[in-house]
Amino acid sequence: MRPKARRDSTAAELPPDSAQLTEPVEQCDCPDEDGYIPDELGVVPMASAPPLPAALANRLAAIEAQLAEMARQLAGESARALARERVIDRQHAEIERLKAIERAGQLRPVVTDLCRLRNGLIRQAETVPAEMTGRQIASLLQSFAATVEEMLERCGVTVLPQGVGVDFAASRQQVAAVVEINDPERDGTVAEVVQDGYAENDGGKVVVPARVKVHRYVTKEKMDG
Repeated sequence: MRPKARRDSTAAELPPDSAQLTEPVEQCDCPDEDGYIPDELGVVPMASAPPLPAALANRLAAIEAQLAEMARQLAGESARALARERVIDRQHAEIERLKAIERAGQLRPVVTDLCRLRNGLIRQAETVPAEMTGRQIASLLQSFAATVEEMLERCGVTVLPQGVGVDFAASRQQVAAVVEINDPERDGTVAEVVQDGYAENDGGKVVVPARVKVHRYVTKEKMDG
């Protein structure tokens, strides 16, 4: 019975407010061996959670199914897009091949004419007599120019008509030089064709404009000065 009396005497010696001076012990949030976390209101089991309501479970399952369906549709669209790109690439390659064949077919007559023109120039250069006059040389060059003109016509291009004395046409001609004259009626007319122009047979679109000299009227005093 003495030990009990000693404990009682020790408790009697403590001050009345000693319980307030004692520091609180921090609560441990770690689960114990049985999987429980101590709480002020009790313990909450971690291992066994309450089951979800049936409506919420069904809704989550429906959402999961919708997400899976969306993923499947996106994968299908990606595969179809890749297939379309491959088809477009093949079609583009085929179109380019057909264009190359078409260009080669269109240029074949021109290539043939150029080969003949080159052979003719080489043959004439080897057989030109030393006593050939300037007029004969000019006539020979004109014949080659006529050959080239025929080649252009087969390509759908024609030589623009040479019009000296007609009004200058800015859409078909370029000014190579200006010739001053003291005649106001001839102002703005073509004085000389320096280089021929060329246009398409269909539609008349200018391929190469003609280069011409154009008359410009000036007073006599300015010309004398």
